[in-house]
Amino acid sequence: MAFLGDYHTHTSYSRRGKKLHAVGSVLENAIAAKQAGLKELAITDHGYRHYYGIDKDALDKLKEDCRNAEQVTGVKIYAGLENNLDQRSGKDKGLPALMECTPETLCQLEIVQGGYHAMVGTPTIFRNMLFWARNVIFKFLPSRKKLIERNTAAYKRAIDKYPIDFIGHLNRGILADAVEVACYAHSKGVYIELNGRHKSLSKKQIKKMVEAGVEFICNSDAHTPQAVGTMPLAEKLIKKCGIPYSLIANWDRLPDFRSQNFKRARQQKDGGTIDG
Repeated sequence: MAFLGDYHTHTSYSRRGKKLHAVGSVLENAIAAKQAGLKELAITDHGYRHYYGIDKDALDKLKEDCRNAEQVTGVKIYAGLENNLDQRSGKDKGLPALMECTPETLCQLEIVQGGYHAMVGTPTIFRNMLFWARNVIFKFLPSRKKLIERNTAAYKRAIDKYPIDFIGHLNRGILADAVEVACYAHSKGVYIELNGRHKSLSKKQIKKMVEAGVEFICNSDAHTPQAVGTMPLAEKLIKKCGIPYSLIANWDRLPDFRSQNFKRARQQKDGGTIDG
């Protein structure tokens, strides 16, 4: 028994000019996935507004690389982006839920990851700094309650608005009610990631999620081909928190992601078609 898919990996498309945030090509990630015994792999380079975000003009090339690597290796490869919450999403119910990718871009993706990175999404550097500082400083102040409520609402509204398949490293760098978000995500068919590189959830939070039947997806968050399919931190959490493997969506089975983007892509890779 083993993990059959890794749905959060990066390549050299995550970069800023010549400065690389991740190394390795799509093909190198795919070869590593095959060597690790994976049946499926997703490439989820950073979205457009991330400091190391993929260039908008490169998305078509990324998708082409995924198709070519799939033909070479036989591993099913899904082209996606790591999308980020905009901090305004939870502030005012009158504002639309916001993620950094436009609906037009999301329609082109085969898998949709939603999450949060600091310094992403807001329209000015000042507002970026302000939101980042609030999430860092307010965790030590009694007034953090309102911020937690806003951020929790932002996660939930993004789940409602966008075809998110899983939430990446929930609560990393952001203050939200992780258990409330996870339970809401579960009710909508969205997986919660156990990240192979970053611990963002406490043992207490994970145990409450398990009690609620929340399903998890374990991913490497690989930034090198050598890390694809390796999830030591996620495996440690499974054992430490007593998570039943029946709640790990990519353990000895393939996950059933909710988006039509993904369902269509998988069926096409299986040689069929899907309506809608």
